[in-house]
Amino acid sequence: MVSSLSQSTSPAGDDLKERVRDAVDIVELIGGYISLRRSGKGLVGLCPWHDDSRPSFQVNPERQTFRCWVCNLGGDAFSFLMKMEKLEFREALEQLADRAGIPITRGRGGSTGDRKAELHRVLGWAADRFRDCLQASPESCAARDYLTGRGLSDDTVRRFGLGFAPASWDWLLRQAAAAGIGADLLAASGMAVERQDRSGHYDRFRDRVIFPIRDPVGRCVAFGGRVLPGAPPDSAKYINSPETPLFSKSSMLYGLDTAREAMGRSRRAVVVEGYTDCLAARQVGVDDVVAVLGTALGEKHAKLLRRYVDRIVLVLDGDEAGRRRTDEILDVLLAEAVDLRIARLPTNVDPCDFILEHGREAFETLLEAAVDPLDYRLDEAVARLPRDASDEALLAAVESVLSALANVSPRSPISPSQQRLREDQVIGRLVRRFGLSREVLRSRLVELRGRRPAAAATDSSADAPLLPTRLPAWDREVIEVLVGVPEGAGLIIREIEASELESGAGREVLEAARRLHDGGRIVALSNLLMEIPDPRLQSMLVAVDEETIQRGPVSAQERIDHLQDALRRRSAERQAHASARQLKTSRLDPGSEAALLEQLVVQRRAAQGMTNPKEG
Repeated sequence: MVSSLSQSTSPAGDDLKERVRDAVDIVELIGGYISLRRSGKGLVGLCPWHDDSRPSFQVNPERQTFRCWVCNLGGDAFSFLMKMEKLEFREALEQLADRAGIPITRGRGGSTGDRKAELHRVLGWAADRFRDCLQASPESCAARDYLTGRGLSDDTVRRFGLGFAPASWDWLLRQAAAAGIGADLLAASGMAVERQDRSGHYDRFRDRVIFPIRDPVGRCVAFGGRVLPGAPPDSAKYINSPETPLFSKSSMLYGLDTAREAMGRSRRAVVVEGYTDCLAARQVGVDDVVAVLGTALGEKHAKLLRRYVDRIVLVLDGDEAGRRRTDEILDVLLAEAVDLRIARLPTNVDPCDFILEHGREAFETLLEAAVDPLDYRLDEAVARLPRDASDEALLAAVESVLSALANVSPRSPISPSQQRLREDQVIGRLVRRFGLSREVLRSRLVELRGRRPAAAATDSSADAPLLPTRLPAWDREVIEVLVGVPEGAGLIIREIEASELESGAGREVLEAARRLHDGGRIVALSNLLMEIPDPRLQSMLVAVDEETIQRGPVSAQERIDHLQDALRRRSAERQAHASARQLKTSRLDPGSEAALLEQLVVQRRAAQGMTNPKEG
């Protein structure tokens, strides 16, 4: 992998990488994935790579770097995108170049990044075709009437790019052929299906309202299609794009790209089931609402939302099916480090109808009244018990509530004292309702907690982070200058050989600096990050830089003076060792031995930084 990430290919390639780096704002890039807030001179957010309940992810806009202080991961825009999207360096370069509007020549055969970019382009093209059809085609009258009947305004329809797919089996395929887009590419993007006899393809979405599904940075990655009233009874109400290299319904949410900013302000995510539920909420001004994509809210969704919010409010339809789905997913969500709440709708009312009938204020009141999931589980367990419930049914109800308690994440943002109070309240209600002793309930709870799977094993030592504190002192001194004092790089490269450094990390950084210097490029953090492919070394360089900054401002000249003094002392130390060896191994006359001893004293004093003969 290292060779494929090498960033020292040619002067022309270096120039391209530097132009892309200079054109991309790392704050804007990272802000497209996680919610950031200002903290001093930098920005902080929840790390996307570990269960982060406190903001440990930091972005330095001045240095254009990021670092998580828990994961000990850091780097620049390239390394962030590579880790976030699981890309090779070339793919990240191409994506960032495309983002910055910088043309880039791609080699023959392309790459995974090329393929994904191609899929993004064809999906964006299709979204435009569906949208234009809804807005202008006579075939879409029924679709426009349906949306109007659901209470969605023209402004909402346009804002979210809703579209329509006519009933024809090859409407999109014919347009694609005219645009030079092959059927295989449509199939790879999920918009066409190959016939069973392999005689050709047909459109996946037909006679349906189309909802474009976008990733967190606003790129179309899939579609959802809603059948129109009057369709055959065996038609699926909703269909979504299949799994593709761009789309996974278990880890994506509808509307997230336009909800991130509002979520960052409210620190809350409201999750509904349907596209129209989400759009109705947005229409009345509740902007921190997203929708699941035909699947239950799960672990991946919760981890995704935790990048932006502290609390998730789950709003499902107020019918038996909605209550059953809520109950099914509670155990999964309680195990995540997030504050979860359940908003209860009136019986047989869906969120879209409730919002459009009662308005924003009523919906916000309903959200504010959302209940703790443990109270919800207890209320539901009790409500479902018949008057003549058997002992087995009563114990099953108790067990379901205790299981929910046992699944609450120990990393929940709710404080330990609040968790204990909530736990005591639930156990107290079980005592009163079922007549069981508190000790028995607490004992069973402890037993259930003991069955929780152990945490995943930590990374192997081969993947362990390189910590600046573990560097030998001289190696760190050299790296600090190479990272933060471009004026001192020439001195280091002239006076120090890589073999003089103790650590492999130090030697690699010095060799990278030498390549930059020999190529006429500035030796500084930004160029070192592009020159060095190893993510662990990149993280270490950012950590060294951040820790140096935290120690307080020191002028470049002071750093160079300190380095020169250290070089003199190290040179004197080497000379002293040589003189001491000569004294031990050589037969000298008294005069020569006295002279050598005097020389050794001078060298030792110089090695200790003493220049005045009377010091001591």
